[in-house]
Amino acid sequence: MLVDITQTTQLGRVYRAGSKPLEIKSVKRYSRSGSEYTTTCFSCDVHNMGTHIDVMRTDVIIENDRLISEGVKFDVSNITDRAIELDDLELSRIKEGVYVLFQTNWDKYLDDDEKYSNHPEVSMEVIEYLVGKKVNMIGIDTLGLGLRRNHGTIDEYLAKNKIYGIENLANLNSIPEENFKVYCLPIKIEGLDALPARLLVEF
Repeated sequence: MLVDITQTTQLGRVYRAGSKPLEIKSVKRYSRSGSEYTTTCFSCDVHNMGTHIDVMRTDVIIENDRLISEGVKFDVSNITDRAIELDDLELSRIKEGVYVLFQTNWDKYLDDDEKYSNHPEVSMEVIEYLVGKKVNMIGIDTLGLGLRRNHGTIDEYLAKNKIYGIENLANLNSIPEENFKVYCLPIKIEGLDALPARLLVEF
């Protein structure tokens, strides 16, 4: 079975104040011969593109063999008013090279800007532990693994260690906690510091 855990990027949606949301418009262009044609133009700040990988540098290339890998999920939806800590996790399930996904169920608040912006976060202790275990990437169904100032701190720390954060996942309640494979397919465009991506889970 295949489940899409990608969030649909919505027109006009602003994830972070000041960001340019997705804009799509029909435009007229002209070929070399001068004939007119119509196509679609889209633009958006890449960190505002719904599900994306925070690589935090414009020269990052993610190796192909990292794009398909086993995954484990932690259902931490019972934690709403504090950080997710090591004691909340069954650490024996974490292996080198896996995708680690955190299910908070916060994607259900996508249409409530205030609620969606005040999401649970993963503690730095957990992040450091996962980096030490050499996991593949770490995903969550919220705006970020960290909240407010911690958001950027965690993104930079992961990027420095080449273990990237994946934000704004969805439908994690539809996949099992283990025995699944993640297909992570980032867009292939030069010069981006965040890579919009499609993620599928097979089990």
